[in-house]
Amino acid sequence: MSDTDICNAALSKLGAEPILTRADNNNRGRTLNGRYDSVRDAELRRHRWRFSIARVSLPALAAAPDSDYARQFELPGDFLRLIEGGDIKSVPDLCDFRGTDSSLYSIEGRTILTDLSAPLSIRYIAKIVDDSLFDSAFREALASRLAYECCKKITGNENEKDGCMADYKNAIREAIRANALEVAPQDPGDDSWVMVRAR
Repeated sequence: MSDTDICNAALSKLGAEPILTRADNNNRGRTLNGRYDSVRDAELRRHRWRFSIARVSLPALAAAPDSDYARQFELPGDFLRLIEGGDIKSVPDLCDFRGTDSSLYSIEGRTILTDLSAPLSIRYIAKIVDDSLFDSAFREALASRLAYECCKKITGNENEKDGCMADYKNAIREAIRANALEVAPQDPGDDSWVMVRAR
């Protein structure tokens, strides 16, 4: 399924005529072409789609950061969002007891600042632009989200957006059932032993 097919799936949900390509010079083509890339990236970033999870080992940059952290690492060009994994793992949050910030890292611009040693192994959501790599559940969710985002501009009817959002939420539920989405780990609460020891 191509990007045009995904756009036409969105148009079908809106009861609108299909387009030949995203470059079609009509309201439908211009609207979908103008929103496609940003909606795709937002949808990738919004959830942990299994096909978009990537791992990389980053070398430290030569210059030390002008901050409280010891090292900085340049993020990959296709980076959308950091997820737990590699060297980035949940640790007990003791900032309430220490009276200081316990952040393991800070993402600033296109760098990640941390005291962790180099190379830094990270797990992240990658920007996937090759539609042949999309999971079928993602294609359905993307088409539903495009229909929601472009509804008023294409149909002129704001009231249809509620149906589009319901369709999108159903697509996400189906993706979870199909195991196309990785369920985010729950942030563990501070263990009672840790809390007692911190007093």
